[in-house]
Amino acid sequence: MPKISVVIPTYNRARLLPRAIESARNAGSDLEVIVVDDCSTDDTREVCAGFKGIRYVRMQTNGGLANARNAGIAESSCEFIAFLDDDDLRLPGSLDKQLHALTSDDGIAFCYGQALIGDARRQLPTGEIYPLRCPHGDIFWDLLEDNFIPMPSVLARKLSLVNAGGFNTSLKLIEDWDMWLRLSENHLVAAVEEPVAIHRKAIAGSEQMCSNTAEICKQALRVQQMALGRPRARASRSAKRRHVLKKFRDRAYEILMTEATNSIHEGKSQAAKTNIIAAFRFRPFRTVASGRLFRLLSYR
Repeated sequence: MPKISVVIPTYNRARLLPRAIESARNAGSDLEVIVVDDCSTDDTREVCAGFKGIRYVRMQTNGGLANARNAGIAESSCEFIAFLDDDDLRLPGSLDKQLHALTSDDGIAFCYGQALIGDARRQLPTGEIYPLRCPHGDIFWDLLEDNFIPMPSVLARKLSLVNAGGFNTSLKLIEDWDMWLRLSENHLVAAVEEPVAIHRKAIAGSEQMCSNTAEICKQALRVQQMALGRPRARASRSAKRRHVLKKFRDRAYEILMTEATNSIHEGKSQAAKTNIIAAFRFRPFRTVASGRLFRLLSYR
């Protein structure tokens, strides 16, 4: 029986899916590939039928990423599970390296690594790598400040995922950060500080849910607040909780202001306004003091 299941949720990405499947197959020496079709209306079923040895699961209704990943977890009979979105790629041999790191200590819930940022259209590496630093061990407080774990870089123990209750299906975005926070609250985390995947960059025209920066930041704040309300964070000093909240708000503000500025340069006034208003909600005084709020709101 294989040791690792690579779960690939997909929805109407038949043109991208073959590369994801092939990359998953080459990522380890002892694995299976499970494709969870979230009720696609294109030729995803036919594409999967052309691959020998993969397991194809079709959902009855479109339930979103978290639901599809949970279906993949339930379908897996392996001890370890990796997740790969249909527009991302795994690097050859990467899962074997991560399995070695993950099994070095029974207290480790999952292992992650770096990701190469891929061009939104061709998935070719752009030269960007994240995260530049890979904290390991007890990473709970570091992770509360920022989600630095690339989704396609994770290899987790199935038992840890099941005991955590699976991915939160009420979250349509940032459900991965929520899961890593819940796991890291009580478990150790391993890391390999080298690229293990290619993560497709999200842009407005890439048809990715993660391309909506304002909505991502809004839901990320919700995820952080849920984590701050759970036992470990509640038991900490209030100053520590305020610190991670401040760091997160500062980062969200900078991301949104950068997106707003980029949108202005691209002539996308509505996107600029959406992001600047979202930035105002995170850091109102800083947004006003910068002077960009009024310039952007008056832009036509």
